Amino acid sequence: MSKDLTRRKLLSTAAVIGTSTFGIISNAKADNHADMNGLKDAFYTLDKALGTGDLETFYMLIHDEAIIIDEDIPFRLSKSGFKDHIDFHIGGIWESFEWQDRNPKFRVFGKTGIVVSHATFRGKPVDSGYRQRHMAFTQGWHKFDNGWRIINWHQSPFDGHILEASPG
Repeated sequence: MSKDLTRRKLLSTAAVIGTSTFGIISNAKADNHADMNGLKDAFYTLDKALGTGDLETFYMLIHDEAIIIDEDIPFRLSKSGFKDHIDFHIGGIWESFEWQDRNPKFRVFGKTGIVVSHATFRGKPVDSGYRQRHMAFTQGWHKFDNGWRIINWHQSPFDGHILEASPG
């Protein structure tokens, strides 16, 4: 009988601890307006830099130890690997190129920021018609002493990987 009583006490104690922990975690709120505005400013600075070809500002907003999964490469990239990938694309292959985000959503939890949205890459290769790739993306940001920086960026095409050129 004492064995059942001990088990019962253990289970009820675990239930109370589990319920309390869930309550603490689920009460996390993304309501710090100053940090939210700072994250939005950083994101829109990144967005503008990418859209205008200001790669210096674009890369400055990506932390040196960031992990990136781009939509057309099936493995993780470091910041330097991502820069090499971008350099490949802008190395005379494209006449024009743009990245358009669509209705991003922002959340801030302490020093962690999350941006979730979808976007379109639209480009004109030198020898072909326009190409478009629609995708979802998630960015993880961290607020460092020098401001918000991307620490993780994952992009994934809606239609899977494109195997052939889009109609021109």
